[in-house]
Amino acid sequence: MNKLRNYLLLGMITFGVLTFSSCSKEDPVPEKDQEEVGKTSLLLQEVEWDGDFRTGHPHAIDGAAIDTIEFDEQGNAPVGFHLHLHTGHSYKLTLIARDYAGREIQQTFLDRADIHQAVILGAPNGVLDYTYGDDQVGVTGYLHIVKGASTFTLQYLMRHLNPGVKASVTADDWNNTNYQSKLAGATDLDLKFELHPVE
Repeated sequence: MNKLRNYLLLGMITFGVLTFSSCSKEDPVPEKDQEEVGKTSLLLQEVEWDGDFRTGHPHAIDGAAIDTIEFDEQGNAPVGFHLHLHTGHSYKLTLIARDYAGREIQQTFLDRADIHQAVILGAPNGVLDYTYGDDQVGVTGYLHIVKGASTFTLQYLMRHLNPGVKASVTADDWNNTNYQSKLAGATDLDLKFELHPVE
């Protein structure tokens, strides 16, 4: 009987120690999503384009200037920012995204190409065309200025697609104004700046 009482006492002590040592008064701190974006930039550099906009390819231009647009955490370009791009020219468009610690995170979008795709909106019909330079994500792509137009606000959206949506999306959806249903999901980035296509 003594042995049974000792085993029972030992079991209760062990249970008590395990129960109280596994509890913590502090709530766990959730990990920050890798796609939590702080500041972003878009870089535009003129390239020579060979072929049509779907199957063609770019050639770098030695010494071509790079226009850099820095966006705040709300996706706004600096007040008064206005960019002129020339009709008949093509520009490499590169996204640089940083987390709140300043680390580049655009590779995250490419690593998860199955659930990310950029959409470019705001241009009047026929003014722009776009070619994805990566796996139909839009971290790198080529913006083609087809014809001149008045100044408009260009909107670059990085969509975080719901599972399975990417299978029904094509490269031709780069400017789909019905993106909220065609590219169903959430918006990771919403960047806006004034663009004026000129002759």
